[in-house]
Amino acid sequence: MIEGRCICGSVTVELPRPPDYLNACNCRLCQRSGGVWGYYPADEVTIRGETRRFVRNDLSEAFLANLFCPVCGNAAAWVALDPEYARMGVNMRLFEPEVLRGIETRFPDRLNWEKEDTPAVLHDPRPYGDGRIL
Repeated sequence: MIEGRCICGSVTVELPRPPDYLNACNCRLCQRSGGVWGYYPADEVTIRGETRRFVRNDLSEAFLANLFCPVCGNAAAWVALDPEYARMGVNMRLFEPEVLRGIETRFPDRLNWEKEDTPAVLHDPRPYGDGRIL
């Protein structure tokens, strides 16, 4: 079991294990929330403490809600708005770097992710802790 927390400690996230990989996306939401995401089935994630939700209103169709700490504002996770979608993203920046060191970090080019004809290209996957993410 690994545990992460927001900067003020009001929100904690428990996971059964480190993620298979980290996703450092460059879409507008990820850039502005500061998230580096690990993915888990929703039933494997325990979030303790009060969170607030943010759903983008600049898209024709929103797909997810970001959960964040109302005290310090740290992004904690995202959940799908479609209840049939069982995967969620956890902001791995809430966890100590030692827990994540060596995990592959992917850099998908999703700045234009709304456009169906724009492919998501992975740029130079590297392990976490190589100086690009810390």
